[in-house]
Amino acid sequence: MKQKVLEILSKIFRATDRLLCWLHIKRPTVVVYMDGGLSSQMFMYIHGRYYAEQGFEVLYDTHWFDICGKDADGKMLRNFELLEMWPTLPFKRATDRQRKYYLLFFIADSSKGVDLPKAEQLKHSVYFNGYWEMSFADYSRLYATYFDITNASVPEKYVGKEVEKGVVGIHVRRGDLAKGDNPAYGGVSEGYFSRAIDFCNKQYKPTKFLFFSDEPDWVEENICQDLKQPYEIVKDNKAWEDLWLLSQCNVIVASQGSFGKVAAQMNPEAVLIQCDNKFAVRERANSHYID
Repeated sequence: MKQKVLEILSKIFRATDRLLCWLHIKRPTVVVYMDGGLSSQMFMYIHGRYYAEQGFEVLYDTHWFDICGKDADGKMLRNFELLEMWPTLPFKRATDRQRKYYLLFFIADSSKGVDLPKAEQLKHSVYFNGYWEMSFADYSRLYATYFDITNASVPEKYVGKEVEKGVVGIHVRRGDLAKGDNPAYGGVSEGYFSRAIDFCNKQYKPTKFLFFSDEPDWVEENICQDLKQPYEIVKDNKAWEDLWLLSQCNVIVASQGSFGKVAAQMNPEAVLIQCDNKFAVRERANSHYID
């Protein structure tokens, strides 16, 4: 009975909202749900900016970070750090009342792989939940507009310090993606990091390796034991500080997930090394693929 009442109310509110938008009494409102790590936050933020460019009122629902804020295993923190790295971004949070109203009556739920609707298709307000796909052209344009590294905050600990040209940055994603069977992010092949390091040694003669990981002890024990070059496993950073530092490297080795690929996107001059699987970014120039 309750579900039936909600369905009826949803139809009424959507029809009313559609009429008010058609009469130009109000603008359609897009509420974007946000969760996950910094890369996910950036991606979801872009969803909203796409609609904001088309005249929509855009609100962001960050409630997840207050009630959960951890990875899928419930162990590692995922803090809302988007505005720490880009504090001047246009950003308006949904109030608790707005969040509940649009979530209850205007939700458009998505699993990975569903295309984000074109702005002209939306005739009323929408609450976008989940992960949506965008065209690579829109994705790249909006990233370049809002996530220019020159507009990002510089972590205080790195002010006045530059990453040497010979340093290779390597992201090693573990945590809830350690098994490599996540349908959205996949995994890297066994021995991938060893082969990527060998490739870097032959092609770029690195002076040092910088490792970024949510499991630094695992990196020390499983990757760094046989290294002949100097290396450093970056610890005690916030996610945005790691992303900033990784993006300064001229050669970036990406892991499963999107963190390394996002860092490379913020530095178009960087060489990006990726695992040669279906999750690799094929559209990007200056990339190498390792089995």
